[in-house]
Amino acid sequence: MPRKIKLLGVFSALLIFSINSFSNTTEGVEFKPIKKVFKKGEKVCFKLENKSGRDVYLPSSAPWAVFSDNDMNKVIYSPIATQAIEKLEPYQSKEWCWDQKTFDNDEVTSGDYKIRITVFKNGKRLFLNSDIKISPEYAKNNTKK
Repeated sequence: MPRKIKLLGVFSALLIFSINSFSNTTEGVEFKPIKKVFKKGEKVCFKLENKSGRDVYLPSSAPWAVFSDNDMNKVIYSPIATQAIEKLEPYQSKEWCWDQKTFDNDEVTSGDYKIRITVFKNGKRLFLNSDIKISPEYAKNNTKK
């Protein structure tokens, strides 16, 4: 009986870790867009905040990607970035923006998107993601109709 309880505990821990490793707040590190809905042509900005007392490391200067599907299998954009490890010290934050363009420089359609960032904390890789929506309405500074 104790072995079954131990195995159940291990399974529960793995399940919790797999759920938490794809949330937008994990181990005191928070990743979120500045708002949830953006108009067509508007810059989509998002922020990574280290609210913990430990350093967080980024594998590049822009360790994020945009996905067009909920399973996060279809990457539509990831910025070109220097492949140098960057440190985000405790209680610091960093912000990036996406111009709603694909790898081919095409404007994305309105709809739901996921942005995922990769960070390292305590020697462990964490994936944090945020959901955003692109509305069909154009931003005022965008002349396309």
